[in-house]
This record gives sequence, C-alpha cells and structure tokens, in this order.
Amino acid sequence: MNLYESRLNYLERLSGKLQQRIEFLKKKSNKFSYRRLWIFLSGLIFTIVAFSADSTYGWIILALSLLSFGITVHFHNRLLHSLKRITYYKKIQLENTARMKVDWKNIPDPVLNKIPAESSVFKDLDITGSRSLHHLTDSTVSFEGSVMLAELLSRFSPDVKKIEKNQKIIKELSAMKRFRDKFILKARLISKQPLNGKNIRDWLKNVKHTSVPEYLVSVSFILILSYAALFILYSIGITGSIWFAVFLMYLFFYGKYQKKVSAVFEESSLLSEHVRKFSLLIRFMEKFPLSGCKGTEDFLFMFRSKGDGASDELKKFDRLISLVLLRENPVYRIILNLAFPFDFYLCRKLLKLISDIEHKIPQWLDKFNELECLISVANFSYLNPDYSYPEFDTESNYRFEVKDCGHPLIERSVKICNDFSFTKKGETVIITGSNMSGKSTFLKTLGINLCLANAGAPVNSKSFLTSVYNLFTCIKVNDSVTDGISYFYAEVKRLSELMDDIRNSGERKIFFLIDEIFKGTNNRERLTGSREFIKYLSGQNCAGFITTHDLELVNISDEINTVSNYHFREEISGDKMIFDYKIHKGPCPTTNALKIMEIAGLPV
Repeated sequence: MNLYESRLNYLERLSGKLQQRIEFLKKKSNKFSYRRLWIFLSGLIFTIVAFSADSTYGWIILALSLLSFGITVHFHNRLLHSLKRITYYKKIQLENTARMKVDWKNIPDPVLNKIPAESSVFKDLDITGSRSLHHLTDSTVSFEGSVMLAELLSRFSPDVKKIEKNQKIIKELSAMKRFRDKFILKARLISKQPLNGKNIRDWLKNVKHTSVPEYLVSVSFILILSYAALFILYSIGITGSIWFAVFLMYLFFYGKYQKKVSAVFEESSLLSEHVRKFSLLIRFMEKFPLSGCKGTEDFLFMFRSKGDGASDELKKFDRLISLVLLRENPVYRIILNLAFPFDFYLCRKLLKLISDIEHKIPQWLDKFNELECLISVANFSYLNPDYSYPEFDTESNYRFEVKDCGHPLIERSVKICNDFSFTKKGETVIITGSNMSGKSTFLKTLGINLCLANAGAPVNSKSFLTSVYNLFTCIKVNDSVTDGISYFYAEVKRLSELMDDIRNSGERKIFFLIDEIFKGTNNRERLTGSREFIKYLSGQNCAGFITTHDLELVNISDEINTVSNYHFREEISGDKMIFDYKIHKGPCPTTNALKIMEIAGLPV
C-alpha cells in the first residue's frame, strides 16, 4: 500500500468511526428528549398536587422540578453541541476524502466562486471557477482568504525567496492535521457564513470619523443621579415634582445625541458575527502549541506575541459588540439608560478601542487571510503525500526537468504521467499528434504544476526541477461577437502579447505554452505564420511548447537547433482508437481525423 492509499484509508476509517459516534450520540439525545418530557410532565403534575395540598410543599416541588429540568436541559445542550461538533468534523473528513479522489460532486464550492479580473492564464489552466485548482484546494473560511488563495495559485511571476518561505510553512502545516482541522471546525461552529473582512475594514473607515463629545457620560451621569435623588426626596415628601423636570432634561440631552450614537451601534451590530469569528480564531492561533514549527511560529508572531495584544484587544472588541447587541432589546435599553448612561458610555468605549486598534486590524486581517491560504495549500499537500516539492535552479538559465508529471485535477485511476526535460535557451518544443491524443492536456499539466510550484505547493510529479520562469499561455482562445473579434484575431492579439512580454522581460525568462498555433486561419498562411513566429522565439529570452496539426511545421527543426519535435500517438484496433497519452520523441507518424469521421458515420 503506497502513501496515498494509506492516507485515504485512514480518512475513510476516521469518517466511519465518527459516524458510529454520531449514531451513538443521536440515540443518547433521543433519550434526553424523552427524559426532558418526563421531567416536565411529572414536575407539572407533582407541583399541582403539592400546591393543592400545601403551598409550601408546592413551592419546594416546583423548585426541585425546575432545577431537575434545568440540569437535564444543560447536559442535553452539551450533548447536542458535541453532536454538532462531531458532525461538522466528519464533514471535513468527507470533503478531504473527496479532494483526494478528485470527486467534484462532493467537493464543496469555493468560498468565492467568481474571482475578479481573471487573466487568460486563469482560464487556460483552470486556476479558478468550477472544477478548478482553486475549487480543489479552497478550504478558506473568509471571502478575502479565498481571493488571496486564487492570487497565490496564479503567481505567474515567481519570487524564489517567497516560494521557499511558503514551502517551509506549508510543510510544517501539512504535518499539523489537528491544527488545520480545528481551525476550520471552529470557524464553521461559530458561523456557517464566511468571514467578511471587507465589511470590518469598511466599518472602521466609516466609524472612525464619528465624534462624540467626551462630556456626554459625565453630564448624563449627573442628570441621572440628580433626578434619582430628587425622586427619592419627592417620594418621602421633602421636595416637589422638580425631579420630573430634571428627568425631562436628561431625556432631551439623551435624544439630542442618540441618532449619532445609534448609527455607530447599528453598523457595529451587523458585524457581530464576523468580529466574533475573527476574535475566536485569533485566540485559537494564539494558544495552539507550535513547538518545533519555527516557520509557522515566526509567521504568526504578531498573534502570539504577548506584547502585541491582538487577542486581548479583539476580546475587548468582541465584548463591546456583545453589549451593543444587548441594547437592541428595547426593554433592556430603557432600563440600562434610565439607571446609567449606558449608550454614551458604551459608544465612548467602542470609539476609543477603535481608535487604538484601527491601524492594527487591517494587518491582522491580511496575516489571517495569508494563513488561510497556506492552510489550504498545506491541506492539499497532506491529501497528496506522493506529490513532491519543486526545486528552483537559480544557477542555470534555461532548465526544466519533470519526472512522472501528471495533472492534479484528473482522477488518479485515469491519469497518465509523463517525463520531460530541456536545457537550451530559446528552446521551442513542437508537439504534434492526432486529435484527442493528449497534446492540450500535456500543456495544461505543465502549466498548472508550474502554478503550484510558484505558490510553494507540492506538484503532481515525482521530481520537478525548473529555472525561474514567468508563465505565458495561449490555450483557450475565444472569439467575441460583442466586440467583433474573430477567433484568429483574438489569437493574434494574444501572441503579440507574448512578444511584448519577451521584449519587456529584462532578465526574466518566459515559459510559454501555445496550443494549436494559428488554427483560426487557412493551412498555407498558418504554416508560414507559424514558421516565422517560431524563428522569432528561437534565441529569445524564453522557452516552451507549441502544439500543432501541421505536420509540415516539424521540418523547421532541421533549420534551427533550438527546435525539437515530440508527439502523442494512438493505435487503432477495429473501430476503436487506443491512446497511451505518453509523449514520444520525433514528429507524429499517424493521423486519425478521417478515422474519427468514419467511426461517427460520416462519408469519408
């Protein structure tokens, strides 16, 4: 049994054990439900009987009945919380199992389905959207974390130092299953809704301009004490009804500033769920033991440093928001503000705390979102223990070597892996092959694994060694009816962007992936244009792959030593075509278009 199968079996066994525990707790919960009903009914009956005999006994029986019922409800609620917790925990394991199997039906949708400002590379390599790399890896708990994960997976201009730093933390987090699972579990238990850090940021910007006079609390407190004292004197007949005039003065004073204060509270109450989730998760990160995980501990320094006070400040923030929610009850609001200048005091405390931490919260949110991304990638690493971490060759200018490289979005049962390598400057690999033989998938495989490598993630390859390249793709080119752009012109524009990138790349090298070059025009002009484009690429600050159906194009390798030919092929057995999806050296010796038409019943 290999590492992958062993881990998959572990998760499936764990899910089975959790299901047994869930069934046990459900049975126990049903017993509690019957017990609660029995205690309630028997307590009601005994209380009625006791009151009919003697009121003293009645009160005693009532107190005992309520106590018994309260204790039962308390323990039942604890059991229900445990049941909820284990149910959510099992769901996390099932989601991870689905991710291991690439079972799209059971992989939850990413937190944010639509990522703004998608580039062509996003679409070409299925980085975002449904059944994408982002979809497969996203276990973030906030909208911003989900967007940041998409950005992390689409670093087409790599930074080796940043990659190495990410790799170190990802490797540590990958071994910390308990930390990752508890982080996600806590977030889901607090609220099903993803954390929205943007709302918190926007609220801080709006509320920091609110100013409430400092004298509100002291003046209100004096007025409350005055009318309370005067009312007591009035009650014992010492003074007249002057207390009422002072009371009206307080109401006028309260009403004058109430609108401004209420505006602060209304916006604050809307954030209660997000603030509480953020606060509790920060506290979890602060307290979780990270011994031996130096990279992660350094990364979370701002949360774990005792002098910084992120957890303490957010705890205060959470408490104040809870008090804001308390005053939403009109009865509580009246009682609290009649006895104490509650609204003014709470508003002052809230604005003071915001003033103290407004510049810190954006930093905390950014670090929190970055941690979410790294947890998602670390989870991907844990679920694919046979994947390897890439190495970057900063000495050699043009190096690319992969062994047993496969596509991470394809199920393992049908996935075919390939080896490939090149080391020449300006090397252009022309790939020919029949329809459906695997040319496009091969390009996408190399591209998506480069994206994983640039994110610091493990790649679907036994070994992956590459120089530092900027990634460029031209695979899924679309025409546009609304813009009046044909397929061919869209492709021309895209390839002209590659030329611009090469001219402006400086010391950066371009790794290009071009599928079916110039397929939007006629054979003669396609061949001429392709030859000239490949000649331009040779010797430039780039290297990459071009697929084509033009078998005549392969002859250019005789003229340019940086051009090499590879192909995918198939075997025909009866009316069936058998593809091996393996890349082979040399031009493709076979074609299959006519055979496909014949099998489909078209006249050939």
